[in-house]
Amino acid sequence: MGFWPVSESVCFVPNRMGNVDVCAVCGIPADGQRCSGCQQVSYCGKDHQRQHWKQLHRKECRCYKVTHNSTLGRHLVATRSIRSGEVIFREPPIMVGPKTASVPVCLGCHRNLDATKQFNNCQHCGWPMCGSSCETSRYHREECQLLAAKNYLPQIGFDECNPGKKYSAYCTIVPLRAILLKRTDPQLWAKVVSMESHLETRKNTPLYAAIRSNVVPFVRVVLGLRTEASEEELMGVAGIFDTNSFEIRIPGKSIKIRALYELGALMNHCCQPNTRHYFDEEFNLVMIAAVDIPKDEMISISYAQPLQATIQRRFTIKQAKCFECGCHRCSDPTEFRTYAGSIVCPQCSKSMVVAVNPLDFRSDWRCEDKKCSYRESAQQYITRNEAFRAEIGQLSSGAGPDGYECLLGRFQSTDVLHPWNTNVLQVKYALTQLYGGGGPGGINLKDLSEKQLRRKVELCVDLLEVANQLEPGMSPFRTKLLQDLRAALEAMKSISGNSFDSAPAIVVQHPGASWKTQKLNVSGAIANKHATTQPTSLETMSQQLERVEGELSRMMESDPTLRKPSKDAT
Repeated sequence: MGFWPVSESVCFVPNRMGNVDVCAVCGIPADGQRCSGCQQVSYCGKDHQRQHWKQLHRKECRCYKVTHNSTLGRHLVATRSIRSGEVIFREPPIMVGPKTASVPVCLGCHRNLDATKQFNNCQHCGWPMCGSSCETSRYHREECQLLAAKNYLPQIGFDECNPGKKYSAYCTIVPLRAILLKRTDPQLWAKVVSMESHLETRKNTPLYAAIRSNVVPFVRVVLGLRTEASEEELMGVAGIFDTNSFEIRIPGKSIKIRALYELGALMNHCCQPNTRHYFDEEFNLVMIAAVDIPKDEMISISYAQPLQATIQRRFTIKQAKCFECGCHRCSDPTEFRTYAGSIVCPQCSKSMVVAVNPLDFRSDWRCEDKKCSYRESAQQYITRNEAFRAEIGQLSSGAGPDGYECLLGRFQSTDVLHPWNTNVLQVKYALTQLYGGGGPGGINLKDLSEKQLRRKVELCVDLLEVANQLEPGMSPFRTKLLQDLRAALEAMKSISGNSFDSAPAIVVQHPGASWKTQKLNVSGAIANKHATTQPTSLETMSQQLERVEGELSRMMESDPTLRKPSKDAT
């Protein structure tokens, strides 16, 4: 975890004396006038508010604060109500660098290098680069001098036959850059090492055994930094990055790297996060409220995939981040009435089988109907679920929509899988990408028939209902579904012509409306106030498209990366 620096610029009086708000400038009781931005500072009048803003508060005003408790440690909470779409903070990275194993990447601008062309090697250190302009990049300058002085040349080659080949030589770059901060910026180094590493948990894993046997001797022996870098520090930096780093993906620029952020490291995980984020051209992290965030609520991000069931998410998080999630979704056996991790009771065929204690990996599972005696062990549940996941995994990467539709039909014909079970949802989402995705096994949007376009719309509308419960508002998952839905509706409009305007919108019934074995009640879910994607029975397809475009337009005002690329964009 990181820390928030205390300003030392100008001294002002405390904002409260006992239970009385006082003016931040003169200290007399305030008249109820507060900063509208943070709601944390009071004033006796507008003159002192303006004075305080110019001298100090302009730099400190924020809609969040750093707080601490014994369960969550340091984390961010809202100091006032934050509106959906509002920027919470924007911060530059402390460090950036390639992933542990990476395709050839420029160490200056961090773009992936074109493996079909001969690389430009840095004329000083010999590492692959975009060109001479990147050799003097602020990211590469310090390491370049050291690597050149030790005359170390990496084994990263031009391989036209295997452009996706990853090289482990890049695993040394992030630890090296961190250690060099000791020389160039001790304050940044202090911020890095103050963050959580979970090293004691990680150090005995195979990955960290490899770091100990490869990265540590390279930095300390090959580069001669024995006195500057201990084994514990190098291992700790690796753990800090694995615990706190963000993955930066900028597809238009072929960038896929990791970065460390001071505020980003303070954000706690929740499986139903209330934020989304993007990265600008300078790798700044821009954090946005995905839903309305009430005052005093924790500001959260998610490390998990929304369509995973609780037992899968918690296991993945424990393996990758070294903690067990106990958020409100994980604590709810029904997962907000979606029953994503549940099956239909094999005994009564009327109710759901849920975990007795969803926060215990070893918990038994039982039928929700108290009149039914069905019960099974955690191992029975896991074995069955792994069998379904194996069926999904057996589909080749090039399997087309027909293969996935066939598997979906098999899943839905079973007695235990319901329409929103995690395995069914995974197949449905894969189909939304195959219909119009154009990747391996997919069909380009322009080549889809009207029937296939209708199917894509049905799938998107169905999954959006799930997203409204699990990741509402401007969440990345829900946004992607809206974009796919818009694309399919636009394609249908071009095919249908004038009939599109009057054709009824495509409506997908909730599982409870058509599914004979279970009546789900999702209408009361907490996310419904953010959901506007399910069409009404009176809505036309034209109105459906207009509504989706309206919601995406509002999202794009907050996140410019969602805007459609221009036709001449590279």
